[in-house]
Amino acid sequence: MLQCLPLAGPVIVMAAQAGYGAGAGAGGLGASDWFNAPIKALWLLSLFRDRWQAFDLLSLVPLVLLLYVAVRSPDWGFSRLLGWPAAACLAAFVILPRLLMGGAYVDMRIAPAAMMLALVAIAPPIAPPIAARATRTTALLALLFVAVRLGGTTLSFAERSAEQQRELAAIAAIPRGAAVLSLIARPCGNAWTDLRRDHLPGLAIVRRDVFTNDQWVIAGQQLLSIRHQVAAPYLADPSQSVYPAQCSDIGSNFNAAIAGFPRAAFTHVWTIGFPPGAAQAADLRVVWTNGSSTLYQVVR
Repeated sequence: MLQCLPLAGPVIVMAAQAGYGAGAGAGGLGASDWFNAPIKALWLLSLFRDRWQAFDLLSLVPLVLLLYVAVRSPDWGFSRLLGWPAAACLAAFVILPRLLMGGAYVDMRIAPAAMMLALVAIAPPIAPPIAARATRTTALLALLFVAVRLGGTTLSFAERSAEQQRELAAIAAIPRGAAVLSLIARPCGNAWTDLRRDHLPGLAIVRRDVFTNDQWVIAGQQLLSIRHQVAAPYLADPSQSVYPAQCSDIGSNFNAAIAGFPRAAFTHVWTIGFPPGAAQAADLRVVWTNGSSTLYQVVR
């Protein structure tokens, strides 16, 4: 544990920056949503969350069974060297809030680390002949699990890549150095599978040197700032997100954004998840569409 203390140095800098940041909140760290047990339980069930809910949930079963055997069986145990860090991560997952220093899902991100450390901390039996049989069986089952899970994840990622490349074809129609207002349709609730297109327009930054409003500016977590202030209030995440009216607590209202975004600040509007022509404004001209993603040029 003491050997890891040097890695904690950046936390001091982040906390100090958050204390001076605009989004730090009254407490200085912007911490909220503490001890939300239902959400934390959902995070644990979502360790393999990707595309197919049944497959992802069933993938948890062998890991939970292995940990149960390691805890209950007198022949199995845990390495102290790795077990204590696993316990520390689990404690941090329980104690930390969901929102901290401008970041979201802070507790959620620790859950996979706690599970991985707990698994590698398992010490199999050492007394023969139980040791050889248990070690061999566990290794074979682990290889089978990795093969099945890796195969499923690879297939899912291949499908996701094809879905995203279809949307990213719009980037070829964006002039270099443009300023793009991104508006991306989001569903209410937490569907198990997510299209993961919330920040796809960010790729236009590296491919076309554009400004777009889907990236983060978080006090205490970045040493970056936005200079294109004329684009306010469409400067950063989550202004690109457009939720249905019944759950639009954050993000932008589509019709209001199209009618009122600062024309002097943006040269293009990129809508994802909306049909062509959904952005109804006299000064917007469609320059590219694939039926669900549309790029408009702002006609001066």
